[in-house]
Amino acid sequence: MGILGKIKNFLLTVVALLLWLRFIFVIADPSMSVPSDVSEGLVVFNSWRGFLNILYQVTGIAMAPITGLYALLSGFVPKSWSWLPATNSTVLLEWLKSQAALGFLKPMLNQPGAEQFFVGQFQWLVFPTLVFYNILSVVLEKAYEFVKNLIWNILIEFSFTKKKQAAYQETLEKRAADLMKLKVEYRNLSKEASILAESVITDELTQLYNKRFFIQQVQESFKEAKDRKAIFSIVMVDIDHFKKLNDTYGHLMGDKVLKEVAAVVKKNTPKGCYACRFGGEEFSVIMPGRNPIEAHQISETIHTKIPALRYDEDPNLVVTISMGLFSGNFENEQAQALNTFEDVIKLADDELYRAKLNGRNRIEQVRL
Repeated sequence: MGILGKIKNFLLTVVALLLWLRFIFVIADPSMSVPSDVSEGLVVFNSWRGFLNILYQVTGIAMAPITGLYALLSGFVPKSWSWLPATNSTVLLEWLKSQAALGFLKPMLNQPGAEQFFVGQFQWLVFPTLVFYNILSVVLEKAYEFVKNLIWNILIEFSFTKKKQAAYQETLEKRAADLMKLKVEYRNLSKEASILAESVITDELTQLYNKRFFIQQVQESFKEAKDRKAIFSIVMVDIDHFKKLNDTYGHLMGDKVLKEVAAVVKKNTPKGCYACRFGGEEFSVIMPGRNPIEAHQISETIHTKIPALRYDEDPNLVVTISMGLFSGNFENEQAQALNTFEDVIKLADDELYRAKLNGRNRIEQVRL
């Protein structure tokens, strides 16, 4: 039994005890039968009068539900049924005397003062009050159990809902974290793929496009120019006396010169054009849509800036380049007569060879 059950039983016991005390004291209390002369009663009642009055008031409050119900019913019960509640001492005493079955009680009921045992209008309602509180105790216990179970179920459901929400939130956060992780991985993979793709078409030493890219881009640019009857230019570049430079300064210096020359070529290659390393000390710039004058200007800029390069290993070292430039307008029949991109490369190479024969450090150009 829980603490609430113990409290309930204690209160019921106290109420029952007070009601029994009320009933016993009322029967024995002279003031209830002879209210005008209390002194005729027992002296003890005069001594306990304060306590008795408090007892009557407290128990009167406890009996209020039943006395109130009785008063309410009395207004609806016919006068001929006035014996039904049997609470009025006079009516109850006369009713008991009139019952033949209770004839053995008549000598006792006819004794003087017998009505004292039935004194008080509502005193016999103590017993219905005791029954009422016992019934109320059961009802309250059932109500308590119902409310407790209801609250418990609500708390369980609330807790379960909270747990579900927490689980859902945790799952969402985990999925968000997984998604973010996937995004980072995808970004890294994309970056790596981009780097890998770039590395496939990039020369490791000079960071220009490599020969693989050069062949592919020349082929595409040549086909597009021929199909659209557009302008297309390409220049082949070769470092003059590069073998002698390597023999004189060594291959490390040769690599440095290649990187410095490549940097100038790349820096002065306009947007939409492609700076490539063709191989060894040879470079190329593919210039789709550039007419002969524009292509020559681009080539001349590169040609002029290469000799201006200076090297810590030998400040007096001057590196020059020879350039062979092809420019074709594919609206012309001569340009259209070219069948493959190899023909274009050969024409540019021929000009480069002619620049070498003519003393190097120069640009030779063919126009179609």
